[in-house]
Amino acid sequence: MKIEFKKIPQSGIDFEVKQDNIKFCGNAKRVDKNLVKCNGNMSGSFNHICDRCGVDFEKVVNQSFEIYASNGIYNEDNYDNLIEYFDAYVNFDTMLKSELESLKCEYLYCKNCSRENNNNILGE
Repeated sequence: MKIEFKKIPQSGIDFEVKQDNIKFCGNAKRVDKNLVKCNGNMSGSFNHICDRCGVDFEKVVNQSFEIYASNGIYNEDNYDNLIEYFDAYVNFDTMLKSELESLKCEYLYCKNCSRENNNNILGE
């Protein structure tokens, strides 16, 4: 789903996109001429291989996000989570893909390994 930057109002516009079992929905508001703030929630699940034991498991996702989208290069360092677009459109499909890939880059453990890790931290 793509929306032109100039068509996103200051009052905001709702969006929802899906990829496999992941739903990415929220609200996009114009901050200034070339900057849009997107708030929402990413929920669902995806298959992943445990980074500790190698078992295939289903990772459940339910997290909020705040992402800024820039129409072109954004020269200020005010925002940690900024995506620059160069075609005058905010692309929510690529935004979802980016957030999902970022999540997959973290260490993700199956339930058994998560319990082991928590027990080791607690000294049990």
